[in-house]
Amino acid sequence: MGLVEVVARIPTFLGDLVGDDMQRSITREYSRALRSEGHNFPSSVSLPRPCGEHLPERVVELLLARLSYWPGAEVLDVGHANSMTCHRDMVRSLPGPRRITGIDMAEPVFDASLLYADSVRRNICDTGFSDETFDLVWCISSLEHIGMDNSSYGESRSDDATAEEALAEMVRITRPGGSILVTVPYGKFENHGWFRNFDQDSLQDLLEAVRPHGSVHELYFAHAQGGGWCRSDAEDLRTTGYLDEGNAGAAGLAAVVIEKHLGWA
Repeated sequence: MGLVEVVARIPTFLGDLVGDDMQRSITREYSRALRSEGHNFPSSVSLPRPCGEHLPERVVELLLARLSYWPGAEVLDVGHANSMTCHRDMVRSLPGPRRITGIDMAEPVFDASLLYADSVRRNICDTGFSDETFDLVWCISSLEHIGMDNSSYGESRSDDATAEEALAEMVRITRPGGSILVTVPYGKFENHGWFRNFDQDSLQDLLEAVRPHGSVHELYFAHAQGGGWCRSDAEDLRTTGYLDEGNAGAAGLAAVVIEKHLGWA
């Protein structure tokens, strides 16, 4: 069985990738990392060692989302409809006032009204929001699905939407001085039909258009047996495939924070 066929057997909803025990483990590990000293987000984060051994990239992603948040911020959560239980628990734990909107092309698999001020069913490439609506945009493990076959998520097969269009729309609806957090599986380029594993060329091509409009911070992480998740260099991940670590998710992760310039218009 080839790699694409193996990945195609991953269950429809990401929440089904891991059981309740692993969901709790993800929450425990990101919470432990959150308490670590030495965070200088978005320039750097400090992960304890070990951190999240045998666990998927949500350990790091939820830490970054939590570090980016502040009470009262107008937040847009992209691709919230099929979010993992641990992601929803993170949202539930955020200190208030909590002003979070979810956007997705699919109907949420949970009661979004319990966690989100609003839940919008719409394409992230054409949100319908006014310019400069949000202080913070989260796009956590969602951009790799843009323009791919999303039928397993209850959506129609992809149209001509592109990751570039999605990111441009996120920049448009973010207020000057606000931030966009994007995370994607990263290493060597792989097309798995319903998502892609980004590589250096595909990620840098994506970021080229937004660099004039904000400060771009790039953070890279790798999962390793015996140590779990740790900071990495992009070059060290160039041969890393999505399934290389057998940790129910990506073996490499790229996290990009775009701080929109105050003078951008």
